[in-house]
Amino acid sequence: MGSARTSLPLICGFLVGMTLTLILVTSRQVENFDTPCAEAYISAPMREYKDVSGDWVVHQDPMPAPPPNQDATPKVIRARFAATELGTREKLMVAVLAESSLAVTTNTTLGRHFPNLQMFADSSRIDGDLATLTNLISYKLNGQKPHALILSSLFNLTVHESYDWMLLMMDSAYINPFAIWRYVNSVNWNNAVLIGLPASDGSGRCRLDTGILISNPALQTLIHQRHICNTLASGSTDSDQLTFEKCLQVATNLTCQTEYQNYPYSVWGEASGKAAHDYIGQWSEIPGFNDSVAVPQLLSDADARSLHDHFVKVELARLDEEIDEMEELHVRMTDALHTEESPSWPPAVPGFSKPPNRYQISTWEFFTMKDIFRNEPNQNVRPLEGKDRDDVMEVLNAARKYVETRAPELEFVQLRNGYRVFDPRRGMDYMIDLTYRNSDDEIVERRVHLNRFIASTQLLSQVPYVKEDTDLTIVVPVADETEVMPARKLLARHARLCTAATEETRKTRIVMAVFSPVEAHSTKSIADDLEELKRRCKRSFLEADVLTIKRPSSQVRDPAAPPPPPNQNEPPKTPDDILTPAAIASAALDETIDRYGPNTMFLLLPAYADVQKEFLDRVRINTIKHYQVFFPIPFVEFHPTIAGMDMDEKEAGQVSPVERRDAALAMLRDGAPAKRKRPLIVQKDHGRFDSLDFSCISVYGVDYLTARSKLSGRRIDLVSLFLAQSDIHIMRVIEPTLRFRYHSRNCDLDIDEDDASRCIASKRENVAAKDQLAKLIYNEQ
Repeated sequence: MGSARTSLPLICGFLVGMTLTLILVTSRQVENFDTPCAEAYISAPMREYKDVSGDWVVHQDPMPAPPPNQDATPKVIRARFAATELGTREKLMVAVLAESSLAVTTNTTLGRHFPNLQMFADSSRIDGDLATLTNLISYKLNGQKPHALILSSLFNLTVHESYDWMLLMMDSAYINPFAIWRYVNSVNWNNAVLIGLPASDGSGRCRLDTGILISNPALQTLIHQRHICNTLASGSTDSDQLTFEKCLQVATNLTCQTEYQNYPYSVWGEASGKAAHDYIGQWSEIPGFNDSVAVPQLLSDADARSLHDHFVKVELARLDEEIDEMEELHVRMTDALHTEESPSWPPAVPGFSKPPNRYQISTWEFFTMKDIFRNEPNQNVRPLEGKDRDDVMEVLNAARKYVETRAPELEFVQLRNGYRVFDPRRGMDYMIDLTYRNSDDEIVERRVHLNRFIASTQLLSQVPYVKEDTDLTIVVPVADETEVMPARKLLARHARLCTAATEETRKTRIVMAVFSPVEAHSTKSIADDLEELKRRCKRSFLEADVLTIKRPSSQVRDPAAPPPPPNQNEPPKTPDDILTPAAIASAALDETIDRYGPNTMFLLLPAYADVQKEFLDRVRINTIKHYQVFFPIPFVEFHPTIAGMDMDEKEAGQVSPVERRDAALAMLRDGAPAKRKRPLIVQKDHGRFDSLDFSCISVYGVDYLTARSKLSGRRIDLVSLFLAQSDIHIMRVIEPTLRFRYHSRNCDLDIDEDDASRCIASKRENVAAKDQLAKLIYNEQ
């Protein structure tokens, strides 16, 4: 009953399915029975196949991601150093077997000539002096011979892979470093060879006490076959030196050579049992001693030092002799050749006609008797006058004398043209083209090359030491009311610079030197700004102060002279009483140095300066006490209205060039003050580096006071204090972090002539660039 009840639903389902199948198949067959089979086949509609592949979606399994810090593409494994990949090695390594106190002297005398010198010593023989050597390798014998331990150390140092030659020596021998270097630089290392002095018994081994020079192939064989030497040490009664010599011969299977590639390895053999320092004078007269490579069997430290001093003198004499020969050869070649390819002067300095590459081609200045064409961005030609004319006339006379001495029949007509260029290695070079007339009334051209060499050169035996943690006092003179607002902007700029995250150990002091023409309320505003500056720069150890200075005389007097008596009936001011910039700067420095002492570094900044923090660091480095003063070359801003800096980017895009030109001309006619809306950056359209400006100076107070008495007359700056001095040098360098905002500048013509011309040239060139002036003058359509 249970099984029938279970299978009954299955049977019923099967029967119902069969019944439905029979009904559907029978009805389709009945419909087709009315038509013949062929006709039914022909009239049957064709089946249409629809391409549904466009609806398919292709799924690609992504590639497995590479592990972190690893690229999926394979890379070529390269050596870390180019020398390793190319197989290049250092030239020479010196291994010294230290057995006595001579090892310390050997290290002292030869260490500076062999950068790769290694000492090997038995630990039982190391004393206090040997222990101080940093290149010492100690070993313990433990019943073994020294050669096994030394060769193992050389294997660990990879000497056979890093050097072309190895010199194995004992501390009782002196090796001439100059001769050994000439030897290894003259012969090839690629042959397996042992070079030294053979033993007297005819065995073919090299004596260790005279030094053994081992080439790299022989050294490779020695390191890899060093285990063969173990058989020599077992039960041997030979000395350590003899065992080492036999080991070298057996492991390399080479005999000792005293000459290799026609270069002898000369050993001085008369030093056995003699005090060398007593016989050097006699030996030096014997041919061959000064060319010796090795002097064996030294008795004391005095022998090693005396030999080293002697061979140093021999090497210096040899170099002097080679220099004399080169000079004589140069003179002979110069006399024999008179073409442009002849040897240049000075000797060993490249000629002016051959630049080192296309990026360092010198720019020549062309000149005639009237004009000179300089390499300047804003001026093509200038009249030949002043010092330039004196220079040209002197060179012209020298060229005429040279030509007319060799051809007295020629008659000078004129200077056709000339060229000059300055080379810091050679001096000033000239090419002078002269026009002459010969006896037949024909025009003859002559070109003469001349050189005004640098006669006064100085080699510094010791470079002055400077550092960036020096205290600095910044002095800002405020001479009149127009400089008050620029000075306050300078303080605001410094307030943004001193907001450092950490405290500074160096001290910076700002002193505002306010002169008496400035009104009291302006002085009070500056004092308030300084208090706010000290509050913000508390972490930077900033000090600030205001000095009120009475109006000084424009004529600078000697500070040691007594002051002139006051005159109650003083006449009205004359042009001579107008303050010059030099008088203002000197008065500000005098008062500041008097208050804070002469041992401080002082930086004199104009009120319209704009500095960055890096500039103060360079001031500290470039100013050296009793040696150097710093006059940086500032970046001076163009007139904002002419340069287009009075409009921001949005305004400039909305105004046509014609409207902009008319607006600029209107502002210039009205004399409206220039206002800048764009930031001042170092860019050719914003300004230029003014090499004629010396208004910024960094100097130590003691150096200023020493040169203070040299300032006289009416000057525009303090650079005349330090000209033509041998003790104090002037450093001039372009300083991008020192920028001067545009300001109205008046040049007083009643001052020194050179200063007046320099002031006018600086004022004219600092107005705007040439293209900006052209756009202002000519209407752009």
